Amino acid sequence: MVDKFRGLSDFRRGDSRQESENQIPIREHRRNALLAAEQVRKSVFKHAVGRENRKFYSQLRIEAFCPSIHRIGDNGDGGKMVCNPRAVREDCTLLSLGLNNQIDYDKAIMNATDRKCSIIAADKDQQNMNTLRAYGELKGRVFSAKIPDELTIHQIMEQSYRKDVEILKMDIEGSEFTALEPFLKEHYVCQILIEIHGWPPEHLELLQKIARLGFRIFNIEENRLCTRCCEYSLINELCMSQFGAVPLAINIPF
Repeated sequence: MVDKFRGLSDFRRGDSRQESENQIPIREHRRNALLAAEQVRKSVFKHAVGRENRKFYSQLRIEAFCPSIHRIGDNGDGGKMVCNPRAVREDCTLLSLGLNNQIDYDKAIMNATDRKCSIIAADKDQQNMNTLRAYGELKGRVFSAKIPDELTIHQIMEQSYRKDVEILKMDIEGSEFTALEPFLKEHYVCQILIEIHGWPPEHLELLQKIARLGFRIFNIEENRLCTRCCEYSLINELCMSQFGAVPLAINIPF
């Protein structure tokens, strides 16, 4: 029964297994998740040692059910799984950390949210003219600085005269371990789409920190090009009703 709670949705691609699971009543999903939660937590903790990343990823289970998950951006590395993007608030903020001159996600998330939000990006390297021009067409702003050593996420928000973040995308090649937690303590964020880099103990440690701040995993996707990397989509408990998500069970042991 536990297996049905791992990565429930990519409906855009028409996965028949995912669609059949979505037909199971949400009460049954929640009941099964709660029954399995203790064993899942023990298994996650047991496998969060050493360097067997794939074994660790296979133990993880989602903690919130989103009935409307969309892949935003590329089908491969760079695409992100977002819960019900059209449910964002008016005049909201999208934050995209880590570009590397690849902004398919950024263009797609603006369209998926009906351009109701402002978008702000940052990358450790100066982006090329094509990227900057495309970002200008999005009416977005791009910062060039290494996070958090040269510029913190709080400072990015402060300089952009913004406070809350509707959707935070983060792929900053290991800097997530020092950059994310302080930001989440200061700012209200609804969804986090993050690629975590490192060995299982590092993944678990950061997931625990995020979980303690009220976030639950709603999608897990292993990066096939980087065995030490995994994509996690998480939603703030306080934003679940806005996006139509339902809590299942807490599976990250903390």
